[in-house]
Amino acid sequence: MSGAWALRALRWSFCAFIVFASAQTLMAALGGHGGVHHLALSGVEIAAALALLFPRLAVAASVALCTVFAIAAVLTVADGEAPMRFAYYGATAILLGVAREGSLWPQVGRRAGA
Repeated sequence: MSGAWALRALRWSFCAFIVFASAQTLMAALGGHGGVHHLALSGVEIAAALALLFPRLAVAASVALCTVFAIAAVLTVADGEAPMRFAYYGATAILLGVAREGSLWPQVGRRAGA
């Protein structure tokens, strides 16, 4: 499998997972299980996950997702749970925000023509 296909597979599977998990949270919040913050966070998370599929929006979507994950981590700690999964989600969102098609690794710090 090429790096481009691996990146596409990761991007689509991550986005599908985030949308599915966020939709569950959204439905629970609409059903009265959770507060307004669950409703708002899940809505923003769904929008940002879908935006991550578009290369021109990937960086902004990654920032939005990391912000949501940070807030969710704080809420999770307040509920007495370990928030480690949000560190993984955030790292994946950052990778997908900076990675470009044709290269599994971001073009950060590379010299022109190198």
